[in-house]
Amino acid sequence: MGFCGRLHYIFLLCLGVILGKSNGFLRGVLHACSYSGSHFSLLAKRRKSARVLITLECTEARKLGLPPSRYYASKNKVNTPERLELMKYNKYLRRHTLHKEIK
Repeated sequence: MGFCGRLHYIFLLCLGVILGKSNGFLRGVLHACSYSGSHFSLLAKRRKSARVLITLECTEARKLGLPPSRYYASKNKVNTPERLELMKYNKYLRRHTLHKEIK
């Protein structure tokens, strides 16, 4: 192992100790570290997002046999774990109707 290899190894050890004890964003989730010339680059794993994409569909249009009005939105599944229900405009019925989350 050459000088650069040892330097890289020592850098990773020190970085692991620092990240393991920090309370910051990275918190020891070292994914990859590469050395090119005199520059170290650090990549961290992405956290899973609490936001999910949902589909809101009209409940009244289905009963009448008309094409359902659909809206796409995002919600935070941590803050609102239950299914979302909103009053949205249905262009086929030309009025506001109840739209429920279907996905």
